[in-house]
Amino acid sequence: MDENKELRQLNVEFRKNENGTIEGCAIPFNTWSPVRQGFREMILPEAVEGVIEQSDIFMRYNHDESKGFLARCKNGKGSLKIDVRDDGVHFSFKPKKDNLSQYIVERLEDRDISEMSFAFTVESDQWTKEEDGTYSRVIGKFYRLYDLSVVDNSFYGIENAVTCKRFEEIQEEERKAIEEAQKKADEEKREQEEAEKKQAIKAAHDKIVEEYGKYMVK
Repeated sequence: MDENKELRQLNVEFRKNENGTIEGCAIPFNTWSPVRQGFREMILPEAVEGVIEQSDIFMRYNHDESKGFLARCKNGKGSLKIDVRDDGVHFSFKPKKDNLSQYIVERLEDRDISEMSFAFTVESDQWTKEEDGTYSRVIGKFYRLYDLSVVDNSFYGIENAVTCKRFEEIQEEERKAIEEAQKKADEEKREQEEAEKKQAIKAAHDKIVEEYGKYMVK
């Protein structure tokens, strides 16, 4: 698994239509997520430009590759239909008659599941630190999309569902910067204290010389 791969789960609406097709929106655009694990993020529409045509995207259940897949879109074609609209990336697929597909259909009809997720890597993004110490991330371009997934739990209700190596790197860079700044401040303080100590010694020495000079025979 790509160590830079990230997972995002969304409590979004998807449904089964009268013709048996399952459809919904898996990736919303221009919408801020809640803050989780120190950052929030928003995906720009241009983030997916040219990406779907270069990706092999599976529709899975809980991102579990061992269970097989429900549908597939390889280089923009396949049983998983992906449609990029103004508000986000929409999908549709017609479930097969295998056990996994029928399991999902039954849970969907009973409204036991209603949440989606997607796996991706990022080519470009922008991070901004807010006044409250949290970060805002704007994803400007995906590198790859790996799968869309029907999930049991919403990402936005699960703290440990956020995986972002770049954010970890940013936090580490910030920690090191703080350590370096503190080290520099401590060094400057030591130099200042040393300078003041030398000045005090010199002043004491000058005073002794001055007092001694009063008693010298001229």
